[in-house]
Amino acid sequence: MLYLCMSFPQLSLDARQPPADEPVAVTDRRGARRWLIGCNSACFSAGVRPGMDATTALALLPSVRLIERSRPREGDALKSLAAWAEQFSSWTCYDAERHLVWLEVYSGLRYFGGVEVVRSRVEHGLAQLGYEACCGVAPTLEAAAVLARIHDAPTIEGSTDLVEALAPLPMAALALQEDVSDAFAGLGLRTIGQVLALPRDSMARRFDPDLVDYLDRLTGRRRDPRKPFRAPAKYRRTFELLGNVETTEGLLFPLRRILGELQGYLIGRDTAVQELHLELVHDGAEPTRLQVRSSRPLRDGLRLFALVRERLERTTLPQPVEAITVTVDVFVPLGDTQLELIEGGQRKDRDWEDLLDTLRARMGDIAVRKLGLQDQHLPEQAWCTVEGKERQPDGTLPDRPLWLLEPRQVTLLPQRMGMPERIESGWWDGEDQQRDYFTAESRDGAKLWLYRDGATGGWFLHGLWA
Repeated sequence: MLYLCMSFPQLSLDARQPPADEPVAVTDRRGARRWLIGCNSACFSAGVRPGMDATTALALLPSVRLIERSRPREGDALKSLAAWAEQFSSWTCYDAERHLVWLEVYSGLRYFGGVEVVRSRVEHGLAQLGYEACCGVAPTLEAAAVLARIHDAPTIEGSTDLVEALAPLPMAALALQEDVSDAFAGLGLRTIGQVLALPRDSMARRFDPDLVDYLDRLTGRRRDPRKPFRAPAKYRRTFELLGNVETTEGLLFPLRRILGELQGYLIGRDTAVQELHLELVHDGAEPTRLQVRSSRPLRDGLRLFALVRERLERTTLPQPVEAITVTVDVFVPLGDTQLELIEGGQRKDRDWEDLLDTLRARMGDIAVRKLGLQDQHLPEQAWCTVEGKERQPDGTLPDRPLWLLEPRQVTLLPQRMGMPERIESGWWDGEDQQRDYFTAESRDGAKLWLYRDGATGGWFLHGLWA
């Protein structure tokens, strides 16, 4: 087996997505004091670091904004990341306490083209989502976690050289209890190799037996079964904003992340969407609910984001927004994704569908309509406008002109072609109409549609093909 582990050292902060230009730090309470566990770049520039207490941070930077840690939000973020990672692997799991997500990558190396390609794609995707992350690759889960805690750690692909590769790495990368780590430091141990060289029986007697179990799982001497994560059947992602947002522009950054996560979820399930629901939660007002639809199945996060943005730009918010929820209940097959031998037709169809989707998102569903059929015999009454995609009628339809005119009387008859077609309707409601339709050709070569009125005998032009 081969595992890729993603470590998120700033998850408590990244899960909240604070603005980059405002100094923001996340605090966690230990006893009666608050300690910083996450700081953004504006804090680092002012000398504020994780590990400081809140009083010291405020003394150094009075403008720093301190927010309490939210473990439920961190858990939701890890679950969304595990679902997003399923586009690279059918097996993922996560550790909520250590902010880790694992995925098994060996089974997909041939498909992706090697472990470094997978690693590069994962790191690039996480950066696009706005997460600070470090990745490690190793044959065991815990070894991959160790490597994920070390910047520019090597990739370990073979289990035979695992212990040798781990030996020179710092002991601080191990997931040890604080008292155990202090005891090892007091013994002068600095590397993982020095810890692994200690007698197993002595460690088991002096420390908790779980320590030996952990080191055995680290080196592969003992199996490490984990319960795999399974993405839910329906997609629902809620993001609580850092303060109230009064403009739609402030909603775009979290929405880009949510729809990027949705893209990974859809790729992992090999499916697509044509409709998603957006709910904006307000304080003191009913939620704003928006529906975004597309003409064709989509799983491209950027395309979905463009449609959502068009819809939001024309939405008036009754109150500031506290939270965003994106929901997808219905999934559809992606359709034919094979490339055409000579590209062109498929691309034109997609460009046209993208235009319709943009217009619908910009002006509303009612503003974009298509031609449809209704159950009437007379040509001028047999068409209507419909929303969305009209179901195609069964059977072969007679030839009809695309341009239907108001009937205009004809005095000089052109040359007629073919047999007539009789259309008769309305006798049951007192509006009897009897017409014999002919196809004709004008002197300049245009194809015409004529009919002779059965009641008056007059000839009328009713349609044009060209």
